[in-house]
Amino acid sequence: MQQHCIPANNFTNFNIFITYAVVLHIYRIPLQVNSNNKRNMAKKKNQNHREKLEKKSAVESLKFQTHFGLRQLGRADSDTFHVLADAEVNVIAELGLTDDILGVKNLTEGIKRDLNVEPTTDKGDFCTSVVAIALGIARISEVDHKADPMSWEEQIEKKILTIYYPEEWRNGVVEWAKANGYNTSTYLGRPIVKFNKLFVIIERERV
Repeated sequence: MQQHCIPANNFTNFNIFITYAVVLHIYRIPLQVNSNNKRNMAKKKNQNHREKLEKKSAVESLKFQTHFGLRQLGRADSDTFHVLADAEVNVIAELGLTDDILGVKNLTEGIKRDLNVEPTTDKGDFCTSVVAIALGIARISEVDHKADPMSWEEQIEKKILTIYYPEEWRNGVVEWAKANGYNTSTYLGRPIVKFNKLFVIIERERV
């Protein structure tokens, strides 16, 4: 039987090729890993930057709407209430409640627009908040007679806050919240609207 042998030069070249391919493969793996890591880090950095911008934008929106609301209540820019509002907005932002407060504001604003009903005057957990009063979340009969500033730290611990509506409107308010995509549930038989960190009880004002 005739045997065919690989020439020595070709065999040497073949070995060199195999060795080169193996080395290239070995070094290529960490290069791919490093490349993936860099892409992931860049993606995470961009996401963090975007979240910071969104958070900053939300705080600026809350400040703007609060000052606008105070002007609508007849409080001039030089009024002490604007200083109190800025301080309260800063606390709200530090506690991560900005989106929640804007969400509650949108809730009460939508109810007022569609049902023509507002929270009951001088009742509910938001009545000591300058920000909530300015945004229409709470209503008080005399702004000048507002009590001590609201402690948002205590509200976070309590977690559940109450907004009162006239008894004949309460059920309609709850149905409106459900129909408009708000996260609703019940607590001890009372309807609540859930936000990120705060739950709001929609309570009926009993005469």
